Amino acid sequence: MRVLFIIKTYRSFFSLISLLLVLQPTQAADILDGLVLALTFDEGGGDAVADKSGQGNDAKVDGNAKWIDGKIGGGFQFDGKTWVVAPHIPFNDKDFTIQFWVKSDMLSGAEEVVFSQHELNSKNLSLHLRLYSTGKVRLGYYSNDLDTDAGLVKKGAWHNLTFCVDNGKKTRTIYVDGEMAKKGPAAEKYLGKKGDTIIGGWNRVDKGRGKAYQVYMGAVDEVRVWHRALSPDQIQLSMKTEMPVEAKGKLAHLWSQIKRSSF
Repeated sequence: MRVLFIIKTYRSFFSLISLLLVLQPTQAADILDGLVLALTFDEGGGDAVADKSGQGNDAKVDGNAKWIDGKIGGGFQFDGKTWVVAPHIPFNDKDFTIQFWVKSDMLSGAEEVVFSQHELNSKNLSLHLRLYSTGKVRLGYYSNDLDTDAGLVKKGAWHNLTFCVDNGKKTRTIYVDGEMAKKGPAAEKYLGKKGDTIIGGWNRVDKGRGKAYQVYMGAVDEVRVWHRALSPDQIQLSMKTEMPVEAKGKLAHLWSQIKRSSF
């Protein structure tokens, strides 16, 4: 009887291993599905920031390029006078997820936009993802916003921020470090059809602040955008996954890059 128990135990163990081997590439495929922007900031120099999604949305540094050690590999330090500009990515009328790592300087009283796309100063026409010095996080469309509680983001610490919009379910959700921080209705969709995709500020030239308004000061790493709403499990998996050299067609390599560093 003991021998039979051991045999059954080994069979169960190897069945589990086989199941994991099947599931892992599928999970990797899930992360790549719908990916339209992946900036790893691993260049380490120059003014070019390659899009690793395979969609060709390469970005450029406008200002002083300061390459640093990031959360995963390399990262980028924003000084309040610099931003990174990628082409327009359509968000209007779409489900989408935006995710990135930040380590903010969090100046007292500051409101800092990490990611934006501006068409007009009008309701639902100016996408902005904002940090407050209080540690609050905002998903903003302009006069149609979703805010977390204060105290979720700490100065000088790496935090993962994920913004998920599911128009089918009419929900908008903000995740901080993989945990749901705020969920609210999305009764009205984002409507903007113009504007560069900017990391490091908000293109509100009407404010007379030069090229950027509510500029971000701090580090950023692993900016990713999907044209779909990720599930909570997929958000967690993406946090733990390093993008391959080029994501398109690299599923096996992607799974091999499951993040080696801890949170």
